Amino acid sequence: MITRKDLPSRQLLTIHEQKIVAPEMDKRIIKLIDEQGDRQNHKTNVKAQMTEWIMQDQPGFKQLADIIKNMARECSLKQFNRDINAEISDMWGMKYKSNEHAISHDHWPALWSFAYYLNAPKDAPGLFFPQMGDQGGERKLEQGLLIMFPGYIQHGVRPVKYKGYRYVVSANVYDKKIYSTNK
Repeated sequence: MITRKDLPSRQLLTIHEQKIVAPEMDKRIIKLIDEQGDRQNHKTNVKAQMTEWIMQDQPGFKQLADIIKNMARECSLKQFNRDINAEISDMWGMKYKSNEHAISHDHWPALWSFAYYLNAPKDAPGLFFPQMGDQGGERKLEQGLLIMFPGYIQHGVRPVKYKGYRYVVSANVYDKKIYSTNK
């Protein structure tokens, strides 16, 4: 019989960040997000407009996918001394409006998960990590901010009132050497 034991931990949550300045790439991605509309009909953890799951070969998204794969390789080498063959299994775009949210979830068994902020409306919510508690668990939005974190980490977006739209791209990365996505 397997018994679960939850032990208290004071371990730090390590995330990796990179600022990207690529206005033409961002414009292409936003255009595609707007053109796609809500392909998921609010049926995923994201309770906002969301594109198809597989966008990494589309204009703009492809350029971002290359940045993400390079970041995953570099950080895996620096943090874990592991040289990975980074592969994006899925990449999607989202367009949130005031009070829309994402239910707390993870992307296990992904090695790394990403969030890229195409814009940063005033007062719009950032990425929330519930295991960090109600205080200090949210990474504030910044335009052009790319955040990478382990795929097993719970995260979400809180419903907050703000003006405008919050555009985000997310992706999951696997090590092609040890995992085949079969997609």
